[in-house]
Amino acid sequence: MTGKYFALFAAALVIAASSVQAADWQAGAGPEWQKIMTAAKQEGSVVVTGPPQLTKDLVAGFERDTGIKLDYVAGEARVTASRVVRELRANNVTIDISLSGTAELPIAKEGFFEDAKARMLLPGVTDMKNWTGGELKWVDNDKKFMLQTHAYRSSIPYYNPTILKPGEMDSWQKLLDPKLKGKIVVYDPRSGGPGQAMATYIATRQGLDYFKKLYVDQQPVFSLDSRQMAEWVVRGVHSVGLGILAPDFQRFKAEGIKTIEPVDFKDGAGTLTGGFSVIMLMKGAPHPNAQTVFLNWFASQPGQEAFTKAYNVPSRRLDVSTEGLPDYLILKKGGDYQDQYTEDWANSGVEEVRKKYIEIIGGK
Repeated sequence: MTGKYFALFAAALVIAASSVQAADWQAGAGPEWQKIMTAAKQEGSVVVTGPPQLTKDLVAGFERDTGIKLDYVAGEARVTASRVVRELRANNVTIDISLSGTAELPIAKEGFFEDAKARMLLPGVTDMKNWTGGELKWVDNDKKFMLQTHAYRSSIPYYNPTILKPGEMDSWQKLLDPKLKGKIVVYDPRSGGPGQAMATYIATRQGLDYFKKLYVDQQPVFSLDSRQMAEWVVRGVHSVGLGILAPDFQRFKAEGIKTIEPVDFKDGAGTLTGGFSVIMLMKGAPHPNAQTVFLNWFASQPGQEAFTKAYNVPSRRLDVSTEGLPDYLILKKGGDYQDQYTEDWANSGVEEVRKKYIEIIGGK
């Protein structure tokens, strides 16, 4: 076989393999799905908002498998969430789908989101044997508006092992050591996001008195930049970081940097989080059929693999490999994790706790 024909043959194999992969996630789809796919391609695109880290893998995977353009609007969670709320309330929706956390729960309860459960149409998506525990996980108690596709351990402190020995970091109480005064950086809980999750976990599990000692008396530095926080710990500017996002830690580890490590405290394992894997469908969206296609693709094996590859966290789908993922993120059977990704958690009086700890540190 000449070089020219070998190249053509190889290209054909790649195209064929891609077509098989694209077809697999739609296996068993009925006539209704084919009509939706046709209409979605006529719409031409779908607009999705979420964190920047997902851009490359989601766009490449979705366009490869569907032939539909993905306009991905990347941004900081609180900024994109604010935009979504403004558009919904003004009835001027330009975004089809939001990938976020739990901040939009009040909007879901006001009826601004589509019934995602009713629009999950593919057998590979609705077959519960593909999901952890044989069920889908929903943030909302209605179990149809806010689907959480990933679950992993969070609210974990990170420390610099060249400054602190492992034995000096084996419990939450060790963070109150006087030598750490001014040497702890925390994600500001007044802005929501990972800072709020961490602070709420600490305040509810360790108590508000402990919270004051840590967040006030220890004179921590507040930040809104997780990557910078991780870098400060790496460089030894700060000894401990509270609220650092896992992908920011993992980037440094991938570079072979050994001056930052996660902590596994014996008196508190942290929270169960879904990160930005909660998918919500906007009512009045400009591309309703492409919206349905993206939902089903995102909940399928290739969609979940794309998210896992981009964010390096485990999916709730059992057919998405955890090989190569950081072990400390994977939930262990019987682990005492505080699940903050439920409506019951939001209604458990935690908002009063948040008001109290924000009053303690000062601010609104």
